[in-house]
Amino acid sequence: MEIKMNTVYKLGEHLLANGDINDKQLLKRSIGKRKISCVLVDPPYGINVVKSKISFGHELSYSKEIINDQVRSEEEYKSFSKEWLENIKPYLANSNSVYIFNSDKMIFSLRQAMIETGYKFSQLLIWIKSQAVIGRLDYQPMHELIAYGWYGKHKFQRSKDKSVLFYPKPKESRLHSTMKPVGLLRNIILNSTRVNDYIFDGFGGSGSTLIACEHLKRKCLMFELDSEHCLTIIKRWEKLTGLKAQKVK
Repeated sequence: MEIKMNTVYKLGEHLLANGDINDKQLLKRSIGKRKISCVLVDPPYGINVVKSKISFGHELSYSKEIINDQVRSEEEYKSFSKEWLENIKPYLANSNSVYIFNSDKMIFSLRQAMIETGYKFSQLLIWIKSQAVIGRLDYQPMHELIAYGWYGKHKFQRSKDKSVLFYPKPKESRLHSTMKPVGLLRNIILNSTRVNDYIFDGFGGSGSTLIACEHLKRKCLMFELDSEHCLTIIKRWEKLTGLKAQKVK
């Protein structure tokens, strides 16, 4: 299948748009009147993660650089975050939850962006990995942060959960340089949604959020700017389901 920019694809109950989350026309065309119950995103961290790992001598199973992951100042990252947070607000359900993966370096800028766009920054969740990331820091990071909040109101579907989440990091990220474990995403989705709810991921990457939604009978609305990654997402879903993706006219 040939993937084209600003084109929307139907993957069963899910939609995948090859385009920019800040393209308001594409957002409207893709989401329409659907209402998003959960935002679950892994945006670029503004640290050029691939180049950083290679410069330290890491051998990566997938080494393509991430679009929009150029090194940014904290102020630049706040502006970047505010733009996409603002653009998705019209499509949020009255009761919703927002989960944003991030790094120690930019979490304060992200928090401020959420506050300045009217979101509730509730708390930080911590994903503990099975191994540390070797780098230049004195304390080798073995975690990533998840900013948790909502816009307006929210409802937690389970009784309670822990703020520290233990899930092994994929040993080889052959589809994307920052793949997240599907099990971790399933846990988050179950905490904040019901069957047939819409989950939004504006930075699709390898499509793990969409795969988690397929497992749980949720409907994923996904954006991905990189056409190569869009093809990866489609192939991954087709392999899982045995179905074929369709271009939305």
